[in-house]
This record gives sequence, C-alpha cells and structure tokens, in this order.
Amino acid sequence: MDAVMGFTTPEKPVDVAELFPALAGLARTTVRLHPQRGVTTAYESSLGGPLLWPADEAWPVCTIDHPDDRPLRSAEGQKLERRLAELRAAVDARTTALVEPSLYREYEAVEACIREARRGEYASDPAARLPMVAVAQVYARDVPELPFPEGTDVCQVLWCPTDHEPDYAPRVDVRWRNATTVTAVATAPEPDREHSEDGYLPASCRITPERVVELPDWDDLPSDELREQITAWEKDREWSYGRHLSVAPGTKIGGWVAWEQNAFWPECDQGHRMDHLLTAATSECGYDAWQAWMPLETRARTSFGKRVRFTMVDGCTSHTMIGLDEEFDPATFTMLGRAVVAESVTEAVIPLDSAEPDGLGLMIGDVGDLYIFVCLTCPDRPTAVELQCG
Repeated sequence: MDAVMGFTTPEKPVDVAELFPALAGLARTTVRLHPQRGVTTAYESSLGGPLLWPADEAWPVCTIDHPDDRPLRSAEGQKLERRLAELRAAVDARTTALVEPSLYREYEAVEACIREARRGEYASDPAARLPMVAVAQVYARDVPELPFPEGTDVCQVLWCPTDHEPDYAPRVDVRWRNATTVTAVATAPEPDREHSEDGYLPASCRITPERVVELPDWDDLPSDELREQITAWEKDREWSYGRHLSVAPGTKIGGWVAWEQNAFWPECDQGHRMDHLLTAATSECGYDAWQAWMPLETRARTSFGKRVRFTMVDGCTSHTMIGLDEEFDPATFTMLGRAVVAESVTEAVIPLDSAEPDGLGLMIGDVGDLYIFVCLTCPDRPTAVELQCG
C-alpha cells in the first residue's frame, strides 16, 4: 500500500483573536481529514471505505421519502392528492405574510401521508429500497475527539445516496460500535447506481487527521458590533475573516461549521441544540480560500493560474483565465466583440481545476457541503443533517 501523504495547514497570517478581544474563548479544534483515494480495510479509519459491519447484522436499507411523483392508485391516496393540490393552490394564492401557519401544517401533514401511502403502494419497486452506502468509519485511536458513547470505539456514518424530502439531502445513519464485539465482517452490498445520485457515492479514501484551531464562522459571531469591527478592519486588506482567518473548510470532524449559506444549528425533538459531528465537503479548500487552507504539501504539487474579472462596456461582467506569467491587456482584449472597461479589471491567483485532490469525489448540491449533527444530551444520540450550497 502506498504511503499516506501528511498534510500541514499553513499558519494564519494574522491572529485576529489578538486584535478582537470579543473572540476570546471562542476557539475550537476541528480535525481535518484530508481524504486521499486508496484501498482501505474494515479495520482502518476511512472515508467511503469498507465498514466493520457484523456479518450477522442486516445491512441498512432506506425506504424513506425517496423523490417520487408517481400517482397513487387507491381511492384514499387519490383523495389525499386532490387535497394536496387544493392546499398548494391556497398557498400560491397568498403572499408569504398572509399564509396561515395552520395551512402550512396541514400541507406538510398531507405530504407525509402521501409519502407513506406511496411507499406502501410501490413497496416492491427497487427504487423504494436503497442500500445505504458507507461514508465514514473512524476509530477512536485515530480521532479520540469524537464523542464516543461509553464502551464504543468506532463511529460509522452511512447515508442513502439520493435526496430526501423535506431536506432534499441524503438520509444519514450514524452507528457507534465496540470493535472487539465484531468477530465476522459483512461485505457491503453494491450501491444501487441506477437510483442513486452519482455525487452522493463517495470514493474509497484513506484519511490523515490534522488538528486545526479555528474561530466561528461569520454568522456564528456573537454580535453585530463585532462583525462591524471586523468589516472595518478588513477594508483594503488582502485577508478576509470569513475566507481565511476563521473556520476551516473541507471534510472534517467537530469544531465550528463552515457554513455555505446562513448558520443553522438544528435542535433534536427534545429541544436540545445539536453539536457538529462531521462535514462531508465537495471541495477541500476552494478557490477563494486556498491561501489559508490549502495544505503546504498540496500547494507544492499544485499548478496555479490567474483569474481575471472585468466589466464589459455593455455592463455585463465576466472573467477569463491566463497563465501566471501572462499579462492581461484590457485595451486589446474583447469578448464576443465587446470591449473591457479597464478600470474594472481585477486579478487573483487561484489553483487550476486539475489541482483539487482526487478525494471523495462528491458533488453535494452545487459544490456544497453536507453537515451532520448529533445530540449529545439524549441517550439515543439522534442526528440531523443540513445541506448547503454556495
């Protein structure tokens, strides 16, 4: 087996916690996993690899809320569909401010009844029974920071590789095991590729855990006053708090969440705020944050180019790529016959598309992330997911 490459996240160019006392005490440690394609075994920590799954335990199969618009055949099912159409028309006829909460509640309840009826009527269809796929397996010896319940030392994450209502994200199943109790290991079923989203089928990857100290995402900062102070400080500086100096992007365990959109910390059914367990990411560092988050070892083997952004004389904006040693001349450059406004030109060095490591191979939404949360208060450790795209 090839040696696993080590990874080192660069030191931050600015210690913002020193500049802004309100950040004191907000630092957390996250574990970046740095997935690398490779063959793994059930006795190793991995992403997308085989699981230490007992041979005498059924492999989980998902039968819940797969996207499905097939009509119901029963009289009761058709009655539900007519009522849903009536409710949809009622909602569409009102502005958001005028829709009664009771209308939404009934709409959601009827949708749930239709999904349940459809599962029953189409139970024999393979699309209604998808085998879960392995996303992660992490042993306590590699990432002891995980909140292992007493008597367990393996965390396993599976998901159903298609979108599910109402979150339009993979349905996640998290298992905690004691490795010593597994004497015979099952072979996972092949994914049902016909009915799965290709972007939700992770490649087998080895992991290289790296501990990184991070600060809250912009939306998780404790006050508007602090955000205003940081915004004023950022003016005319090349470093951005949100992109470079706060929360780590990529596939990781624990710590803060690098939200693609707005912060959304879920609560369990008992009202407890959940903790961040795992982020599964499409991109490990992105184009706009690579200076701070691309590991030094990856940077050393990466090719770079310049992204040139500009506004054209008709007001449209666009961009082009040029080599690092090339100069962009707005006086001679045209796009579809349109000239460039010279004063609008900006340039940025970015990694080329081919530089992204051949890691998990996920495509979550539109180059987004899937965040998995766990409630550490409830004994049964319920989980929740949030999918966000840039």
